[in-house]
Amino acid sequence: MEIEKLLGKIEQKGFSNKEIAEKLDIAESTFYRKLKRKSFSVEEAQKMSELLSLSAAEAYEIFFGKRLA
Repeated sequence: MEIEKLLGKIEQKGFSNKEIAEKLDIAESTFYRKLKRKSFSVEEAQKMSELLSLSAAEAYEIFFGKRLA
């Protein structure tokens, strides 16, 4: 998982990490823990992809690129 790219996209779209956590229906502390552990569920990754208007290629690179490549 490419955390820096994800955080960059969040910032680029004008969201705060707290807003993303709220939209995922998780606590902000849980969001940070998931970032640290690189442990977002597929559903959470899909929702973030939609919120951030990520293309399929961008989503793959951010969420799966290092692990599956």
